[in-house]
Amino acid sequence: MDDGVSGARFDRAAFQEMIEQVRNGEIQVIITKDYSRLGRDYLEVGKYMECLFPLLHVRYIAVNERYDSDNYAGKTGGMEVGIKNIINMMYSRDASKKVMAARKVLTEQGKFIGSFAPYGYVKYLGDKHRLVPDPEAAEVVKRIFTLAAEGKKYKEIARILNEAGVETCLDYQKSHGRERKHGTEIKVHQWSATTVMDILYNEVYIGTIVNNRIEQNQRTGYKSKRREPEKWTVVENCHEPIVSRELYEAAHEKLNRKSQAKKVRSGNSSARLFLCGCCGHALIKRHGKYKCPANLNPTELNCSEVKMDAEIFENTVLTYLRVTAESFLQDLEKKRVIQKETQGNGPDVKIISQKIKNLENRKFQAYDDYTREKMSREEMRNLRDRLQEEINTLNETLAAREKELAALSPVPDVSEEELTVIAGLSEFNPEAIRVLVRNITLFEDGNIEVVWNMDDFLKDA
Repeated sequence: MDDGVSGARFDRAAFQEMIEQVRNGEIQVIITKDYSRLGRDYLEVGKYMECLFPLLHVRYIAVNERYDSDNYAGKTGGMEVGIKNIINMMYSRDASKKVMAARKVLTEQGKFIGSFAPYGYVKYLGDKHRLVPDPEAAEVVKRIFTLAAEGKKYKEIARILNEAGVETCLDYQKSHGRERKHGTEIKVHQWSATTVMDILYNEVYIGTIVNNRIEQNQRTGYKSKRREPEKWTVVENCHEPIVSRELYEAAHEKLNRKSQAKKVRSGNSSARLFLCGCCGHALIKRHGKYKCPANLNPTELNCSEVKMDAEIFENTVLTYLRVTAESFLQDLEKKRVIQKETQGNGPDVKIISQKIKNLENRKFQAYDDYTREKMSREEMRNLRDRLQEEINTLNETLAAREKELAALSPVPDVSEEELTVIAGLSEFNPEAIRVLVRNITLFEDGNIEVVWNMDDFLKDA
C-alpha cells in the first residue's frame, strides 16, 4: 500500500517493490481497478503497459476499462489507452490544484492542517482543523513557560522535568494512544534542551497558527523546501491559548535568544558520530572533555560517568582507525596480486556482460518487429523465450565468475582512496572519519566501540 503518496509519482515504495518482483519473475498478472490505479503519468504508464509488461510476459488487466493485455482487440493499447491515461494525468494535476487551493483557504482562516496536534493540544472531535487544550499536557507546557520566565535555561528545565518523571512528548502520545514514528532511535527517552526550546518558541501555545512554512508538491519534486518567513501564513486568536502572551513574552525576555536561525554545521561536525554507551545520546565536547549531556537518574544509568579527556579520546580513536585502515590496505594489495593471477584462468566478465546486453537488445528488437507486424505475437514470444534461456545461462555463468572474483576483491563498499585518507590522517577530522564510520560509542568503563558503515568490514582483514 502507498497510502498518502501521490499516484502521479512512480517512486512509490510499494510500487517499486512490485516492479522489482515483476523483474524477478515473481509476478505474472497485475490487476487494477482502472489505468489510473497504475499511475497518472501517461508516458510512464504507457512505458509499463507497452514495453515492460509485454517484455517480461506479465499480463495486465484494468477491470473498469475492460482491458486485458492477453485478449485485446488491437496490437497494443493504442490511442484509446493513451487518451485515457492523458485524462488521468490531467485529472491528477487538477485535483492537486484544488487540494492546494482548499489548503490555502484553510490556512488563511487560521485552521490547523497538520497531521498531528502539537504537544499540549488535541484535535476537536467535531472539527479536525480546530485545536483544544489537552489538560494534562497543557499543564506541562505552562510549567515550561513559567520556569523559563523565572530565568531557567533550556537544559535546566529539561533536567527538572526528567527528575520529576514527566513523560516526554513521544511517550505521552504513546501512552494516550497517539503514537508517532520517530526517526532517531535512542535507548532512553528524556526531555532535552532542544525539545524545551521548540515548545518555548512555538506560537501555537498563545493561540496563533503558523502555516505554509514548508512547500512540498509536484513543482518541488515532492521535496520539502522551507519557505522564507515573510511567505508564512500567520493568523492569531485561532484557538484557546495555553499560556498568556504576557507569560510568553516574559519567558522570551529571560531567555534573551537573539536569533532562531538554524545553525549551519561546520565542516568538522561530529553530530551523532560519538554516542553515549549508556543512553545512546550524542556526546558533546566541552571544557576539554567528551561527555554525555543527559541528566538521567544515576541509580538507573551512569551517563555522568561516560566522559573522557578529549585529547585521549581523539588520539585513541585516530590511532585505531589508522592502524585498521592500514591493515586493510595491505590485505587489499595481497588480494590484488592474487586476483591478477586468477583473472586469466576463466571467462572474461566484460565479454559475458556484453553478450547479455546484445541478447537483451535482440529481445527489444523482437518486440519492435511485432509492433511493426513483421512477425506474429506467437513468433515474437517464442523468439524472446529462446533469447531469455540464453540470457539465463549467461547470467549463471556471470554470477559464478563474479563470485569467484569477489572472493579476491576488496569489499564493494570500501574504496582504496577512502582507506588511504583514513590511514594517512595526521589530525582528528570527524568528517573524514564519517566516510567509513557510522558511529563511535564511549562506555562508562572507558571502552570504545566503532561501528563501520559497511558490513563485515573487518571480517577477512
